[in-house]
Amino acid sequence: MAIRDVDRKLLWGRSGNECAFPGCWQELTVDLGAEPALQKAVVLGEEAHIVAREDEGPRGDPGVPLADRNAYDNLILLCPTHHTLVDKDHGSDFPVDALLAMKRAHEAAVVQRRVLHGSAANEPTRREALLADLSTSRGRLVSRWIAVGLDPEQAEELADDSTVGLFPEFEQFHAGRRFAVLTGDFGSGKTVALEREYQASALRAIDNADEPLPVHLSAKRTGPDFLRALNEQITRFPGAHSEVTIFLDGLDEFGAGRSAEIVDDLQTWLYSAPGRKVLASSRPDNNLRAHDCLSLPALSGTELGDLLERVGAPRDLAWHPNPEIRDALHRPLFALIAADCRKAGSQVPNSRGSFLAALVERALNRTSGLGSDTQALLARLGRLTLDVGGGVPAGEVGTSEEQARLVQTRLVVHRNRMFTFALPVLGQYFGGQYVLDNGLPELVQFSPQRRDRWRDALTLVVSSGSWERVTALLCDLTTVDPGLAAWIIDKAVPSYEREPVATLPEALECARRLSVTLDAWLAGIGRAGTLLSCSDGTGRGVPIGVGSDAGHSTGLHVVFADPACYDRNERFFEVVGPSDLERGEVNGVRITSFYWANMLSDMLAWPWRLTLSWVKKSMKVLLESRAFLLPGNLAACQERAWSLSRLLTGQSGRLGHLPIPLVDVISSIDEILRLAPNADQVQFQRNTVALRTELVELRDQCAEQCLPTMRDEKIYRPYPVPDRPPHAASRSISGLYSREVLTDLVRHVYSDALSIYEDIVTEYLSPVQRTLRLGGALPVRFACKISWPPVGDSRRLDIGPMFSRIVLPLPSGSASQVDVTQVDDVSAESDYWPEWIDSDEVDFRRLRPKSAAWSGRSVAHETLWVFKDTPATALAYNWLSRDISAVGLSDSVRTSFE
Repeated sequence: MAIRDVDRKLLWGRSGNECAFPGCWQELTVDLGAEPALQKAVVLGEEAHIVAREDEGPRGDPGVPLADRNAYDNLILLCPTHHTLVDKDHGSDFPVDALLAMKRAHEAAVVQRRVLHGSAANEPTRREALLADLSTSRGRLVSRWIAVGLDPEQAEELADDSTVGLFPEFEQFHAGRRFAVLTGDFGSGKTVALEREYQASALRAIDNADEPLPVHLSAKRTGPDFLRALNEQITRFPGAHSEVTIFLDGLDEFGAGRSAEIVDDLQTWLYSAPGRKVLASSRPDNNLRAHDCLSLPALSGTELGDLLERVGAPRDLAWHPNPEIRDALHRPLFALIAADCRKAGSQVPNSRGSFLAALVERALNRTSGLGSDTQALLARLGRLTLDVGGGVPAGEVGTSEEQARLVQTRLVVHRNRMFTFALPVLGQYFGGQYVLDNGLPELVQFSPQRRDRWRDALTLVVSSGSWERVTALLCDLTTVDPGLAAWIIDKAVPSYEREPVATLPEALECARRLSVTLDAWLAGIGRAGTLLSCSDGTGRGVPIGVGSDAGHSTGLHVVFADPACYDRNERFFEVVGPSDLERGEVNGVRITSFYWANMLSDMLAWPWRLTLSWVKKSMKVLLESRAFLLPGNLAACQERAWSLSRLLTGQSGRLGHLPIPLVDVISSIDEILRLAPNADQVQFQRNTVALRTELVELRDQCAEQCLPTMRDEKIYRPYPVPDRPPHAASRSISGLYSREVLTDLVRHVYSDALSIYEDIVTEYLSPVQRTLRLGGALPVRFACKISWPPVGDSRRLDIGPMFSRIVLPLPSGSASQVDVTQVDDVSAESDYWPEWIDSDEVDFRRLRPKSAAWSGRSVAHETLWVFKDTPATALAYNWLSRDISAVGLSDSVRTSFE
């Protein structure tokens, strides 16, 4: 790469046409000739490299990106004599720091002389500094694209096209705001989009001195004192600046805890003077308010096709058979990796983990001679990087020799006495390599925030590690964070079939691995694990038998044995010989279930994905059947008693909810027990099932009137009942209730639903509570609002009242509560729209530091379903089903209000 014009102009302009060597002051352009008319301009100056252009040159440093070596920051203007002197003996007498100091001192002296001679130095210097920063910005883009596999020429072509990576909607979004963040997941293009925004701002500031001063900061290069680094960047530009815009790339790279402090620092700087603004990029971060964030969308089909063509890949690469990978390809980084794989003749990655591995492989291919010692150093740096959530101080990295070896790999950057990886994903990759080499037994002691920082590294481990290493890791993780373990499995192990590239172990070994992983999932999710159909009722998995498929090298026949009839010591066995499915026996063992499954044999974590799928199916059944019994929850008991009483006496479905004589309930139960003396359960209409023990308990309760809803020899509905005659009602069932009674009904039902949800989570699912959307926010206050259609508005008579529910976390130790307020129009309230709910998101993160990012304040606009027999139970299970499905521990559950 040649020196660009902008870098050359900056170098000569700032050096004042003089040699920068101390005391030289040689003019570097002179006119030669005896007579003025015959004189000829001759250039004597030489544009010397501080870090050599070639790795082997004077002060050569493989860790400096190629794009940075011809940039203004790495050039010093010297006369021929002093150029030769500084490069003598391979530059040993004039190290990098000495030349940088020499350059700064000389350029400062040039500026000072201008000031002393009365020149208006500020504006030219500001312009030159902005030109230099624009050159550096271009270098960052080139380096980034070279890192993902593009040729330098392609990378420069993309960098010079200002439309590549531009996201115009962000400019519209941050107009009028003082703080705005462009968010996107890994590989979405947010860094490039912010870089383009910075470049546009710098070009405006070059042409107009009244424009805000743009300053670009990279999170990984700011060092431990963020505000000091920020001010140092601003003071590089002389003079006073009434308006400054900071462009901060990688806000999330500080780490979860540190990023919260950085947000506070930014707010302090932002509001300490007028005219200040901050634009940042970040992965979705729970320290940020959603109102301040704009998510970068995925590439459209046309944009993806154009990008693939531009880098020499066919457009049909976008049509991958796996929908998960097809979606991933719409992120620019993954599209470029896939294009490079296709051009190299290798297979396109088939999971998030393999995409990350492919990216790192390309970075490693550009680095020659990585010995095992150097790889161990990189792995250790990866571990330190993830532990602290950012750059690592030089003193913690190792000896001076070890530090030099790290920089020589070109994978590590050393700035401000801090060591960081050139790409954030390299930290995740080498952190994963550390785990593969050494394990991570201390994972169980990690804080939730620290585990979250490690999740991509753990994904890489699971996608590429040995069975032993992966299982040791996930067995530990499921004991402390089964929700995160499920997330990692989903990202690391593909869910679709492809051509096998490895052979499965023997059938007995497959059965053992399935038994180990199933036990880990069941133990990890808490008491709920004892109720799943794949459990033996004690929290261990059912005995598993496996037989190989002779016609399919990666196919397995899997059977569940009846635990009650299984008397062997091992919980797994090999299926041999034919299966007698009519009698339900295999190898003389009674079986309860039979599966055939095709395994991704090259992914050694496949048993974890298969057994997780069994857990998800079983959990769905539990949720749909509402099988979490709460004998100590009065609200649940009263609803169940009322519902069974209505079923027993034929009143189910009636809207009046009239009280039922207890004698009628008792006689109905006695008749059922007489007709079916040995039945364990009774099925009513609408697939409602009651256990025999439930009916006996209800009979005793009725005889003793021991529930608050039982009085005067009758059982009453546990909630307010209709107080308006049917002919006064609208076409909506809510018309049977006056406004005051309906408001009271909503308050009672939602209070009971919240109580039931809390008790289920506490008693059955406590290990996953932090990852649940509502569970992670507990205790909470429901701030509910209700409004009725205006009189005469026939368009809304069918849907009844409008209703909104806002979830507001309360301090730990508080009791959850529900408030319901009548308003004129819910949709006109200021807190109706989702932007409002995140105004105190940062406060929530401090209130619930262990909760997952998606927990916290939320708003729901709901149709009221509070009129049937078990409305609170239905609401609680709907919330729970949504939350459990979202963390990957249940298949999708159909919403029900019965």
